[in-house]
Amino acid sequence: MKSWLLLALAIAPTVVTAEDLTVAAAAPNMLDPVIVTATRTPVAASDAFAATIVIDRQQIERAQATDVADILSRQAGIEIGRSGGPGQPASLFVRGGNSNYTLLLIDGVRVNEGALGLAAFNNVAPEMIERIEVVEGPRSALYGADAIGGVINLITRQPGPTQLDANLGGGAYGTVQGGTAIRTQGKLDGHDYGFAFGAQQQRSDGLPTFVGSDDDRSFRNRTLNGRASLELGGVHLEARGWDAGGNTQYSNATFDSTFNFTGFAPLDHDFHNQTLALEASTHLLSNWLSQLTLSRGEDHLSENQSSDYVRTIRPGADWHNVVELGEHNRLSFGALGYRERVDASSFGSAINESRSNEYGYLQDELHYGAHHALAAVSYLHDSHFGERFNWNIEYGYQLFSSTRLIAMAGTAFHAPTADDRFVGFGGNPDLKPEKAFNYEFAARQQLSAAQQLELRLFRSDVRDLIVFVPPNFTATNVQHTRSDGVQLGWNYSDADWTAHANGIWQDPRNRDTHTQLLRRARLGASADVVRRLGRFDLGAALRTQSQRADSDAINFTPTTDGGYALFDLSAGARLTRELHLDVRVDNVLNHHYASVAGYNQPGAAAYATLRYSLPL
Repeated sequence: MKSWLLLALAIAPTVVTAEDLTVAAAAPNMLDPVIVTATRTPVAASDAFAATIVIDRQQIERAQATDVADILSRQAGIEIGRSGGPGQPASLFVRGGNSNYTLLLIDGVRVNEGALGLAAFNNVAPEMIERIEVVEGPRSALYGADAIGGVINLITRQPGPTQLDANLGGGAYGTVQGGTAIRTQGKLDGHDYGFAFGAQQQRSDGLPTFVGSDDDRSFRNRTLNGRASLELGGVHLEARGWDAGGNTQYSNATFDSTFNFTGFAPLDHDFHNQTLALEASTHLLSNWLSQLTLSRGEDHLSENQSSDYVRTIRPGADWHNVVELGEHNRLSFGALGYRERVDASSFGSAINESRSNEYGYLQDELHYGAHHALAAVSYLHDSHFGERFNWNIEYGYQLFSSTRLIAMAGTAFHAPTADDRFVGFGGNPDLKPEKAFNYEFAARQQLSAAQQLELRLFRSDVRDLIVFVPPNFTATNVQHTRSDGVQLGWNYSDADWTAHANGIWQDPRNRDTHTQLLRRARLGASADVVRRLGRFDLGAALRTQSQRADSDAINFTPTTDGGYALFDLSAGARLTRELHLDVRVDNVLNHHYASVAGYNQPGAAAYATLRYSLPL
């Protein structure tokens, strides 16, 4: 009973949930955004069945975050384990799933590297992002392998009315960043065109990686991003590119020949992340839109104190079709294939592996009166692990004009990565693929024109979950794991106030040993409120997590990360029509906490950013 009371009192997120209720658009000051990630088709946020979070450009700017991982860490239900301060590697856990269960897309292109299956959230500069869409729960029926816990789609800056943007900011830990961007749209010889280009530079002196170390570890990041489009003879052509590169310093614990701890060694690595895409779309029939995307993704990390490196290259092709079958029915189908090559050297041992994935999918969306339904199925072929069918079934019923009930279920699949199977460093070539089954129920209630409430109950069962067991960290399959959970969200918005609340209670558990899975909190909550006062706005945010089971970073013994609550303040001022100033203070109370046992996290930290926007 105590957990439920805490949940009811503390629930609160920093962003609007995209499942805002069906009648939310009735409030003139509340916009119902259109999202694409949940169904791969444009859907009003209020009509999406899946648990979805949308983070818009204003929220991104107000956060003044160093990287996307920092923004996501402010959402209840998304847990970030960061191995140190700004720029350090960040693992993401959604609804108690493994850290490589969430598929990261940048403008629809896969980013997760092939060695560990993780995504470099810490290398993505928020200034390049227009909007973030987070879908919780399995999406393998639409996105194939890796989308076992959810999908995060980062949508970069879009073409628009001609404008020049510039930003300059900095703050705690020697953080400095700045960049510029330009965008335009118009007609060229009667053909619509548009482009958006941007460049951003970041650096930070950082803080010591480990508790007990006094050696600050810095990072720097240079990011380029571009998008150009042209309408030609009824065909929409688009080219997109995102490229990030830089250097991250960190520390490693050192040990003698008898494995006694001897201190910390300063190290650093260079990184390079890139996505490229060419896209063409056209109406084959008046009701049939067909889109073909050719893409290439690359993730490259090389150590500077050794010959160790890891590089993933992933070329792919994606054919996506949407057919409108009258006002009540929309059909989607397509096929996607990619070839993933991993080249790596780990402690002198080489990994050279390539695998291919091909899948086809079919999805039907139905809308009849108070009844709304979605069914999706896909066939997946993995060159290493054979064939697999995945599916999603979702149903919504409009009980009253202000009340919607939702039921949904689905499956997902995740193949062992190259590191999982690599025998040279704890891997196990006999690992089985991970398979998930998820179902959930939700109720959405419009409380007033400006206020909504949503309740979700979910269960996710995973067979053959892959874990690395300390102290030798050998990969093994856990036959049965389960995460039960309850999510509760509240949203309010009027002309002067915006407030959001979200909380989660979950129980991610190894059912074979009846133990809690590492680094997953049972209770989390976040809250955000913004008050608009003419040219000014004031904001406050709270995020909290309960304690988590973990493994000590030095001696690898079982330990517990204590619970924490962090309080942030923010303010913004429009100084002139073109000039805007944002100020933020994170962890105002200077609370000492850990998201990964033995690693430092930032204390109280203040940041300011000046933004200049000039219409041309």
